[in-house]
Amino acid sequence: MCGESGDIVFLPLLATLVVLGQAPATSEAAPLTLLIAPPDAAGVPSHIVSFAQEHVYEQLRTQGFLVVRASELSQRLPPTQRKEVLGCNRAEASCRITLGEAAEADAVLIVELVQFLSGYRVGLRAYATRDGELLAEYYVPGVREDQLLDALTQASEKVVPKVRQALRPTTSGPIVQTPPPSQDTPIKPVGPKPPAKVRRSNAPGWAWVPAAGGAALLGVGTYFYLDAGKHYRELTDPALADKQKGVDLKAVGERSQNLSRAAFALGAAGVVTTGLVYLLSGTREEDAVQVRPTASVGQQGAMVGLVGTLP
Repeated sequence: MCGESGDIVFLPLLATLVVLGQAPATSEAAPLTLLIAPPDAAGVPSHIVSFAQEHVYEQLRTQGFLVVRASELSQRLPPTQRKEVLGCNRAEASCRITLGEAAEADAVLIVELVQFLSGYRVGLRAYATRDGELLAEYYVPGVREDQLLDALTQASEKVVPKVRQALRPTTSGPIVQTPPPSQDTPIKPVGPKPPAKVRRSNAPGWAWVPAAGGAALLGVGTYFYLDAGKHYRELTDPALADKQKGVDLKAVGERSQNLSRAAFALGAAGVVTTGLVYLLSGTREEDAVQVRPTASVGQQGAMVGLVGTLP
């Protein structure tokens, strides 16, 4: 009988141990506690301030925080400490630490409402209780009174994730560990990229042709230039009495003058072309710029020029 009663007691105990062994070893962490401190809202109507504070309170509660209002903290404190705690300068870190410790909160949030001619500037700042340092802040300028809800919601959506990450940091994904480099493989230092080498190409074999043609044309231009001068001297000779001969001399002189101008222009263009061919053959192919000579002949003279951009 004793053996049977011992088995009866042992079996339930064994089942209890098995159930306890299957229970989760850890439980979820307690939610963060946030204190909504008195706001920075000098000159703003009290009903708007209360409206903003209450909206932030509801926003934080829906996101899983334990939220303490400044009025609730005031009720917890003895009358002798209320003014000292709630009336301290929130611009100082020591004041924010005092507020957080009094509310037993992890962080202190301060709503800011500043009124300008263009509207309200709505802001939300969060400070850590442990040192009073800033965790996150966000501001929305130019907010109309009917847009306060949206602006406060926007500020809360920007500040709250940063507060949660700072107080309860979690990894967003698996950590990929890069294996250290092998000792057999030397590590190549990363240095500045060397300048691109200039790729040069020889001038084409026909590069001398424009220069030779230009020299010949310059000689032709000289001939017609001298011929035109000769006819001009004959035309201006006082001894010339034949009117028809004068007309012929003038026509022949003008033709020689025009041919001289054209020959000079084309000859110069040929020489310039050869020079550019040799010049551009020494630059990188990707940087070479198309440059071509031009020449024009008119009644008043000739003109030689370049079209394009030199390197």
